[in-house]
Amino acid sequence: MSDVVEFLRARYAEAREREQRKRRSIPSAFDRHVVEISVSSDLRQQVIVDGHPYSAEQYFGIATEPAPDTNVLADLDSKLGILDWFDVAGTSPELHSDAWQIMRQVVLLLGVPFADHPDYDERWRPQP
Repeated sequence: MSDVVEFLRARYAEAREREQRKRRSIPSAFDRHVVEISVSSDLRQQVIVDGHPYSAEQYFGIATEPAPDTNVLADLDSKLGILDWFDVAGTSPELHSDAWQIMRQVVLLLGVPFADHPDYDERWRPQP
């Protein structure tokens, strides 16, 4: 069972890196320019290109409200928390309790979105 947990940890680490890279990226229109992003005390965003301030909306075409995917990292953290709990529960002397079997199914279900990944093992597919 640790194989599927290791597999999921690797997929979540990849997703976390993609999300963090997205948050750090600057649009290519800014290539070869010195760009800073600042947020004022009233939470207004500004893009400073070569020392000249512009509104963030002008360059990014976004509202100052958080994007819908701002919870991506929190979602990944919660899934990693499930895996942590499963690892701890796996060391319990009651390894085959009903609660552990349910948790095992939850972990297997977490793997289903990655079924097309080359490292996914079909034996991990949850049984109805």
